[in-house]
Amino acid sequence: MNTAEFTRIFSLPFAEASAFFRDKLTIESSAWDELDGAAHAKAFTSAGAYHADLLGDLRKMTDKAIAGGMDIREFRQQFRPLVERYGWQLKGGGAAWRSDLIWRTNIKTAYQAGRWQQFTEGGIEYLMYLHNDGVQNPRQNHVALSGMIYPINDPFWTVNYPPNAWGCQCRAVAAEKDEYQNAPAEKTTRPQGWENVPSDGWNYNVGQEGQRQGYRSLTGKMESMDNDLARSWLQRFVHEPAFDRFVAGKIGGEFPVAVLRPDDLALLGVEQQVVWSAAEALADKKLGLDTYRMLPEVIDSGELYRRGNELAVDLLQDKVAYSATLLKAEDGAGLILSGFTAVDETELVKRGAEWTLLAR
Repeated sequence: MNTAEFTRIFSLPFAEASAFFRDKLTIESSAWDELDGAAHAKAFTSAGAYHADLLGDLRKMTDKAIAGGMDIREFRQQFRPLVERYGWQLKGGGAAWRSDLIWRTNIKTAYQAGRWQQFTEGGIEYLMYLHNDGVQNPRQNHVALSGMIYPINDPFWTVNYPPNAWGCQCRAVAAEKDEYQNAPAEKTTRPQGWENVPSDGWNYNVGQEGQRQGYRSLTGKMESMDNDLARSWLQRFVHEPAFDRFVAGKIGGEFPVAVLRPDDLALLGVEQQVVWSAAEALADKKLGLDTYRMLPEVIDSGELYRRGNELAVDLLQDKVAYSATLLKAEDGAGLILSGFTAVDETELVKRGAEWTLLAR
């Protein structure tokens, strides 16, 4: 596949690829490897892009490109003014190099994640690894894998499903059972050192990680963030499309819904600052999406109560009490949201009588 074919194919609208990208959370980072490789399947980031509005604008451009509405030339043209507007200090190369890297990396990973979804949902049993022979400087270890065929559940694909390096244009395609059965043994046997083919940070299957439930892969990044910064970014997370889909029950697993202040960590005897929630905890149909977006504020600013192993945080606004109930996680390191509702302010009187108020 030459450059022209690559551009043509990866400019086609692709619903699964777009869905994969739109379910990512936007998060700042100073370096690409601040996130574990697999975490990139759940996060949109660009090294050195700290400004939230910059990342937001860059995300809109990338989303449009993945949906087939912006080719690489237009992306380059819009990228340079973006850099200048926010004073983004690029590292590792100029604006042209960086824009190409962002465009190709995000489109390629979204495309391959979407393909994996199609493979799994379509019942594909075997995949073939194909190297792009049009690459000017091919990686010989990638070339050596071209034509290899393995069952889709073979461990090979957990680390070598493309892309598995910066600029990698390899791909996986569906193969037939008879192709696998009739292939020579060297094409169906994992070669020595197969686990070490991917470059650092690329040894994961973007399709598998994209389908993985929830956002727990971002725990390391969010727990390492400065507390004030983490609280600020959490306020943004609840306004992203992924949160809308999470509340609607279209994304399983757990979602970060609040960040505790340092003093609260000591008060509650927990170590992790992020509060996580399963979608089932947001099942009160009386509450709309805008109310659920109040969760970070309620947990951050409300009055904190304890009753046995239960915790409750209440915030009174305009004679309505918004109440979040929390439990310690099984490992005791953090808190899990177990429920969220809105009650009349008279309910707060019961809270004061039955629960112990904790001084924040």
